[in-house]
Amino acid sequence: MPTTQARVNTRDRELKEQIIDLAKRARLDGWNEFVEELKVPSELTTALVTNRPELIRLAQPRPLTAEEAKALYTLIGALLETNTALREHAECVSIMVRNWSGAINGLFGVARRISRFAEFRHADAAAEGEDDD
Repeated sequence: MPTTQARVNTRDRELKEQIIDLAKRARLDGWNEFVEELKVPSELTTALVTNRPELIRLAQPRPLTAEEAKALYTLIGALLETNTALREHAECVSIMVRNWSGAINGLFGVARRISRFAEFRHADAAAEGEDDD
C-alpha cells in the first residue's frame, strides 16, 4: 500500500499535469484576455481594452463595411470560445478545490482518530464510527 506521502506526491503530480493540460487547451493568459488576437472597429477598441462594456453602448451605430462585419463575426466567435474556455477553467478549479477539500477532510479524520487514541477512546471509536465531532 502506498504511503501517505506517496499518495500526496501522486496527487500533486496529477494536479500539475492537469493544470498544464488546461493551460495548453484553454489558450488563456488571464481573465481579460481573449483566446486569439482580434481586430475590431475602432469604436469598440477602448471598451475591449479596458474591459468596460458600457463604452460599447456609447458607440454610434453605422453601416459597416464587409471587412468590419467580418471582424465582428470573428469577434463574436472568439467571445463565445473565450467564454467556453473560462467556464472550463472555472470548472477545473472547482474540481481541484473539491479534491483539495477531500484531502483536508481525510486529514481531519486522521486527526480525530489520533485524538481519540490519545484520550484512550480508541475502543469507543470503532463502535461509534467517525461521526462524533
